[in-house]
Amino acid sequence: MTYSSALHLVRGVKSRLAQSGVEADALFQQAGLDEGDGLACDALTLSDKLSHLWELVVAQSGDPMIGLKISAPHRLGWLGVMGHIMLVSPTVQSSIERCHGNTRVGLILPGARRAVPRQRYDFVWCVLLRSLRCAAGRDDIAPVVVEYAFPEPDEAHVYTETFGCEVKFGMPYNVMEFSDTDLVSALPANPPLTSGSGDRVLASLAAAQPPTFSARVQSLLASLLPKGPPHRDDVAAQMMMSERTLQRRLAEEGTSFTTLVDDTRRELARQSLSAGELSLKMLSFQLGFSEPSAFYRACKRWFGMAPSDIQHLAHQPGPGPDVLEKSSIPTKPRKSA
Repeated sequence: MTYSSALHLVRGVKSRLAQSGVEADALFQQAGLDEGDGLACDALTLSDKLSHLWELVVAQSGDPMIGLKISAPHRLGWLGVMGHIMLVSPTVQSSIERCHGNTRVGLILPGARRAVPRQRYDFVWCVLLRSLRCAAGRDDIAPVVVEYAFPEPDEAHVYTETFGCEVKFGMPYNVMEFSDTDLVSALPANPPLTSGSGDRVLASLAAAQPPTFSARVQSLLASLLPKGPPHRDDVAAQMMMSERTLQRRLAEEGTSFTTLVDDTRRELARQSLSAGELSLKMLSFQLGFSEPSAFYRACKRWFGMAPSDIQHLAHQPGPGPDVLEKSSIPTKPRKSA
């Protein structure tokens, strides 16, 4: 699973809104989503600000269907699908279950004090569908059914046209259901899917949900890093458990809090340096380092290169946008704390 900082989240959504003719800068500022102290908040507060943003976007555009008209800006592989949902929907709670040859993906976008508008779910579902199509290399993939826990809107036919399937409203949960055949076509082909292996991959995928405890901690860490080095007691409190329980749960999965912080920073650095979108100073603070020199030392340890060298390579023709493939990142043995 991939992770992204709050800054990437805001810039990505802002870019898509701006390309759709929305006066994004003013609305983001009104929603408290400026690139600064406005992002230094916990995940639920950030989620509330995003919900506020979508309310403002609908009000300004006068188009209640605008969430269906904005797609993800980048091509994504299957392993990035749920990660990208995390990007566009902080603190998203997801579930995947098998049902009669189909796979149902359910989402809950929680908030602290503000109700999540339907348009936010529209956007997330469009991201998921586009990502799946990119991963499979097919534009004809469509869900079997989409279910919304919202009342049916006036222009419900737009949903059917957008998703290419039956769309139900007033349902208990927000769900997008796919045929296993379509999902198998989007799964990695290395190793190739031989007879029977597709079912095993899907079964493993379903069994992996809800996300592992470590993955839940990492998603929370990704949202906390822009505020500075995350502390174990703060993470434990947000997960409504004691530090001792947090440590024990991580140890059961063969890792530790310190290791997850380092792993999360490394993955965020890998993505950001390959994309080359942020200054090194800004990136160091977004990753929760107290000063750029600490980020420099971490990059040398992770990648064997200085961050400036990595950015330089990212702009060279040939290797593609991601110069730091995950396979090239040295992995350290996991130790429980």
